Amino acid sequence: MKKMIHVFAAVIVLSVSGYAFAGAGHSHGASEPVSKAQATERAAAVKQQLVNSEQIAATWAEASRGTAEQRSTSAGKLWVVQFANPDSASEGKANLYVFVDEYGNPVGANHSGKM
Repeated sequence: MKKMIHVFAAVIVLSVSGYAFAGAGHSHGASEPVSKAQATERAAAVKQQLVNSEQIAATWAEASRGTAEQRSTSAGKLWVVQFANPDSASEGKANLYVFVDEYGNPVGANHSGKM
């Protein structure tokens, strides 16, 4: 019986000891909002990934650097970076909008500009 109490106590101590390692000095990702320039760079990387994966036409690789603006949405603040492609085959797809959250994480991309 005494041995069983020791085993039970050891299990409880070991299961709680993992919480001791949580604290300052580690990171869960970006915690500071990105600047307009950083959001534009991240959006350009997303645009290039879309070209590389053939989700958008290869002519988008040469599209000029976009203009960025910050919008408040129900999902929080988002950077919306607009890229223009005058060589686009479809008139309705002459602009590409890339959405990046305030910490620089890509949220989506489309041709309408609506999130």
